[in-house]
Amino acid sequence: MKILTKPLEIAQAMPLDQIADIVHANARSKGFHDGPDSEFLANQVNNLHSEVSELWDAYRQGMLHALCDKGAKMIEMGLPPLTCIEEEYADIVIRVLDQCRRQNVDIVRAIMVKHHYNQSRPHMHGGRKN
Repeated sequence: MKILTKPLEIAQAMPLDQIADIVHANARSKGFHDGPDSEFLANQVNNLHSEVSELWDAYRQGMLHALCDKGAKMIEMGLPPLTCIEEEYADIVIRVLDQCRRQNVDIVRAIMVKHHYNQSRPHMHGGRKN
């Protein structure tokens, strides 16, 4: 497993499967997988919901493009600071990738199959609103 040691490595393209491996290993090392399997999905879906809610709150407060609350610490660590929208979308993707690894979901395959299916759908899925 590759550990990111330099901030510039963050900006380099990396396959989604490799990113999933890295974030999953980190989540395991930080104790997010210590509970019983029977509670994992419920806990993690709630955490995912919280990240989406944080994105919604940043939007409602007009703070999407403001420095996130961890921005100063990121700068201190030599990392490029993230805006609220960047941080929340990153948190959402990280949680999804971690959950997929835990549950043996091939997310790259699933995304490509679903994208291919979506290409066959009518404009705005036949009249649905956003």
